Amino acid sequence: MITIDDSLWPLLTVKFTGVNSMQEFEVYLAKMSTYVGRGEKYISILDSGEATAAPPMDQRQRQVEWIQQYESQLRQWSLGSAFVINSPFIRLAMNIIYQIKPPPSPYTVVGDIKLARTWAADRFRDEGLVLPSVLIRSHYGLLGSKAVGAR
Repeated sequence: MITIDDSLWPLLTVKFTGVNSMQEFEVYLAKMSTYVGRGEKYISILDSGEATAAPPMDQRQRQVEWIQQYESQLRQWSLGSAFVINSPFIRLAMNIIYQIKPPPSPYTVVGDIKLARTWAADRFRDEGLVLPSVLIRSHYGLLGSKAVGAR
């Protein structure tokens, strides 16, 4: 299953659980297209901590195609992405995708959601968007936290 939480927009949290079908993946990409199309700065947290398998080749290829299709909009509107990855297989799949097509915005790969949220709050702050940074820190109890591992 793929769930998208935009309740703290401009923070977008995507959670991948179990094994996802190509149909679920296409729905996810369609939803992500609408967020990119809003024309507003945002940050994505992509949490694969509960995924049980690496994305299959067809999904990895489709992700590459989607990034190519939306590259200019991602460069303009995405302030970055934080990837929460526990599985070395999923980490490998992500690295393969980024070898084919590097991401168009800053990113970090972390082992837990708290670090991803802290990184996102720091990115908003660094980009001069103080309100989202404060809201994220307050909502998740991250006051005073600092992220590490940004790329």
